[in-house]
Order: sequence, then structure tokens, then C-alpha cells
Amino acid sequence: MPAALPPALRPQIEMLLGTAVTGARRLTGGDINDVWRLDTVKGRAVLKASRPGRADVFAAEAAGLELLRAGGPLTVPGVIAHGDAPGGWAYLLLEWLEPADSTPAAEEALGRGLAALHRAPAPGFGGTAPNSFGRLEQVNGPEDGAAEFFWNQRLAPQLRLAAGRLDAADRARFEALRGRLPALIPSEPPALVHGDLWHGNVLYSDRGPALIDPAAAYSHREVDVALLHLFGAVPERVLAAYHEAYPLTPGWRDRLPMWNLYPLLAHLNMFGASYLGRVRSALDAALTDR
Repeated sequence: MPAALPPALRPQIEMLLGTAVTGARRLTGGDINDVWRLDTVKGRAVLKASRPGRADVFAAEAAGLELLRAGGPLTVPGVIAHGDAPGGWAYLLLEWLEPADSTPAAEEALGRGLAALHRAPAPGFGGTAPNSFGRLEQVNGPEDGAAEFFWNQRLAPQLRLAAGRLDAADRARFEALRGRLPALIPSEPPALVHGDLWHGNVLYSDRGPALIDPAAAYSHREVDVALLHLFGAVPERVLAAYHEAYPLTPGWRDRLPMWNLYPLLAHLNMFGASYLGRVRSALDAALTDR
């Protein structure tokens, strides 16, 4: 991964910004793309780029950011431009958000803002263009309900990709879960979800809590709540503010492993067998009678 801004990208990015780039610093945290903070006399911006690049992937991410911006009060970085550049690069140019501390007030604002996003009217389950979860394509076809969407558009594609890593017992247990999903998933209206809401995709900025790197879709709101819990503890103030604004259906904690089967399968497919144990543990928990 290049530490400095690649020369092939610089002329196009400077044209789009309308000024010269005076500095570029690599940002950490991304597993899929190269990411830089760009400094100019007009301010800062963020550049995400990949080579070989697919401009359609960044176009889908830009669309997801715009959905989140329209859907609720949380801060979302503005999209400046996206497309192809010389040298086989694809890019997404975004507004820079100045980091700030994660204060109690900011944590409460995150909980309330996420609840408002999830309460906004949504047209149905699925029905948006494909986008990406990590480096994997994410399909978002329309479905009649949350259980159908979760199986057909989320679990089934990942299970096909993971076929060589799962044994017959794994496949049988996933089929058992498929039959139980309609009873396990609470009946709620569809919601616009971020779709990849682990803590690394939440920023505390000087404009309030912000969401980045979405895999946005119309789905069940517990998808986001589960992902918040996948790789670390969630501050109690975030959960308390969320529950005050939009209480979750009882038993939501028991359903976290079920929802997180999707990101865990995706990680199995992206990063290998080290995630197989977590997939099996989550499947055990999802099938446990309570």
C-alpha cells in the first residue's frame, strides 16, 4: 500500500478539490482500500482509493452515505466526488470530519441519532442496488419480510461462498435456523440500517457522532444493534439513549448471535478459517431455546 499519494491520482484529485494538495497522510483502520487525509489551503478531505479499482463499488458507498444523510440526524461525511483515475485507480473523495472526544453527551447523541435513523419510514425490506460488505458483494433484492431478507439476501449468499469450509453438520444446522427465523425475528417495520456498524465505523467528530463506511440497506434495525456488539462493548449511555427513544423488543440480547452470523460468515469468507469457531458458536447460540 503506498504511503504517499500516488502521482497518478494527484492531478484529478486536485482538479476536483480546486486546489493543490499540500500534504497527504495515510489513515489506519481500512482492510480493503487505501485511505488518506489530504491537506490543502482550503481545508482537509478524505480520499479512499483502490487499484485495481472498481468505481461502481465507490458509487454504491456514496449512495449509502447519501441515504444515511437523508435518513437521520447523525453526521455523515459529504461526498465530493467518485470515479476512475489514471493508472487503474478508483476513488471516493469525502469531506473531512475533525475528530473529537467521545463524551457522555456524544454517546447519548449517538444512541438517540441511531434510534431516529431506525424510526424513519422505509419502503420495504431490500429493494436497493447491490453494494459491498467489506470486499464482498452485498445483494439487496426486495423481500416480503425480515426473515426472508435475512436468509435470501444475507445468509444464503455467504453460505454459498463458505461451502468449502462448512461441514454437513454446519449446513444442517443452518437449514434448521432457516425454518426458525420467522418465529425468532420480531415483527417490526423495515428500517434503514448502516449495515456494517462496528465501532470502527462510528466517529466522534466536532459536529457530533458520525457514521462512515456503510453497507446500507432496508432491513431489520437489530442488524445495527448486533454489529455494535460484535467486536467490543457498547457504552451503556449509547444503549440507554437508544432504548429511551426507540425501545428494542424484549429478548434482543439473545438475538445478537443470530444477526451476527452474517458478518461472521463474511469474515470467514474474507479472512479464512480463524472465524469458523465464532460462526459455530453464534449458530449454537441462535439455535438455543430460551
